[in-house]
Amino acid sequence: MRKSIIAVAGAGLLGLSALVGQAAFTAVEAQNDAKAPIILTVSLESVVAQSKAGKTIPGQAENVRKGVASELEAEASKLQKDIENFQKNAELMSEEVRQKTGQELQARAQYGLPQRQQIVEQAFRIAIQNAQGKILAEVDPILKDLIDKRGATVLLDKSAVLYAAVETDVTQEVIAALDKKMDTVEVQKISLAEIEKQLQEAAAKAQAEAAKNQ
Repeated sequence: MRKSIIAVAGAGLLGLSALVGQAAFTAVEAQNDAKAPIILTVSLESVVAQSKAGKTIPGQAENVRKGVASELEAEASKLQKDIENFQKNAELMSEEVRQKTGQELQARAQYGLPQRQQIVEQAFRIAIQNAQGKILAEVDPILKDLIDKRGATVLLDKSAVLYAAVETDVTQEVIAALDKKMDTVEVQKISLAEIEKQLQEAAAKAQAEAAKNQ
């Protein structure tokens, strides 16, 4: 009788083991059947820097910078000459003219030229960003096409990823596709005439605001 109970118990354990094993296999099989996320990565910085269009930005940007720097130097030289002429002829001027001219020159030296330099730097950065933006606008549909072809569920910029397998990186594919669409991009030119216009608009806006507050 005891042997019979042991035999039944043993058979029960074997049955339970088989049941648990089957359940575990079913769980693993279900997990494998579930679609795992497909992740792609891209370096947008590299796309801009290494693409044919992106490579045309630095040279253009340098030419723009040189052109504006030359204009600023000419403006600084003109200011210096005006100051020297004022110093030479101050004694010949009336008190009113001397005071007014001195104040104008001081304002040009302290605010006018430095303000122009700041605006030029801002305009220069914006011109480069706009050129890069034109490239990225062409990149967007390329990325969408890659996502559809790969059946990807997640696309990350590599700047936000600590580690990713090499096979997830589609940067070179994006560059190759982009090069077929565009091989150059224009960097907008900057001139002191445009800077003067911006200054005048800013001054007019400031005066309008001051008038409202009075």
